[in-house]
Amino acid sequence: MSYNEEHIFQLILEKLSGDISDEDSQYLERIAREDPNVRRCLEELEGARDVAGPDFMNDVHNERAWSNVLSLLHADHEKKPALTPVTADETPVVNMPEPSSRKSSSRNTWWLAAAVTLLIAAGGYWLMNSKSASIQDNAIAMHTGDIPLWGDMKLLLDNGDTIRLSGREDADITTKAALLHPGTGQLSFTAAKQRKGWNTLFVPTGKDYKVVLSDGSTVHLNAFSRLRFPFSFDGKTREVYLEGEAYFDIATNASQPFIVHTAGTSVRVLGTSFNVNAYSDSFIVTSLVQGSVMTNVEESEGLILKPGMEATYRKGYSQQLGTFDEAITLAWRKGEYAYYNKPLGTLDAVILHWYGKQLLFEDPLLANKMLTGVIERNQPVTDFLESLDKTSGITYRITDDKIYLRSK
Repeated sequence: MSYNEEHIFQLILEKLSGDISDEDSQYLERIAREDPNVRRCLEELEGARDVAGPDFMNDVHNERAWSNVLSLLHADHEKKPALTPVTADETPVVNMPEPSSRKSSSRNTWWLAAAVTLLIAAGGYWLMNSKSASIQDNAIAMHTGDIPLWGDMKLLLDNGDTIRLSGREDADITTKAALLHPGTGQLSFTAAKQRKGWNTLFVPTGKDYKVVLSDGSTVHLNAFSRLRFPFSFDGKTREVYLEGEAYFDIATNASQPFIVHTAGTSVRVLGTSFNVNAYSDSFIVTSLVQGSVMTNVEESEGLILKPGMEATYRKGYSQQLGTFDEAITLAWRKGEYAYYNKPLGTLDAVILHWYGKQLLFEDPLLANKMLTGVIERNQPVTDFLESLDKTSGITYRITDDKIYLRSK
């Protein structure tokens, strides 16, 4: 049975919010009986809604779930790649369709895939955790402890000393473990003899920062992120710990693999360039630009990525392999956040990370309004809000840490 996917997308949202008519509900149920993908989505989402309660629709605004929408879009109408699990000593076989065999996807398919991806991710989160706190609250709780909401880039040394890096460009800082060389937007260092121990670099709201590690590798950290690293890699491996998002350009060293640890995954490389989005320990995306990496989840077997592919981890599920668009995934490195046909509610995470404010909707259904555009981090948030006012008929009011949106 053929159907308009944009229409199905809208009906799914209406059913979850309880605003669907009897006629449309019967039509959606008929589609679900005939299409197992639609049926599976409805079952998972309705279960998640029952756990979360009436605020479910307000809570499914997690921007991080969108980083693998492009790959799911292609998988929606194609044969999915066959994944062969591997160990550290094996090379997997990944059977991807030939580029020439890919079918062009309609704009409507994008809308449906995007909506379903986001909602399933949120639904899985609620089912696994059974918490009534919103995703927005979780994001704030994660960052208000150790990562500063505002202020300077800071380096916490292993001995407990805190070094302020902002405003100290081109002036070396001497510590027992290393001589620090803070530059404009970047930190490098020269390790001393007493160099053991772990240090933590904090990047606050609205900023990004690079650190050049002792092996020459560069890590570019997005806002609201922290990296734990040593001043020297003296063991058999080079290991760091990430919370937030970062782009890694790793120096090649076949005898000393580089490992990025997050709360839910580890990424093992020899020399390559890749992006890791680990703002949430229940949703982590590793996107490979160059070289080769292997991603692991706890004790499970890993997956090898090839350039242009990404591994998406959802807590409680196996990793999923797909493709990604560099122009979207890596736009943050240029101080931009690009979004294409995304519900307005999914922009809350980037607004929080870049401006330290929550998006709240006086009309809950407004969160589902589809938008396309770019947010520039170095421009005031009011520029983005004024654009909404002019192009989408949405007005706003701002308090100290909240932005309230409503239709005109």
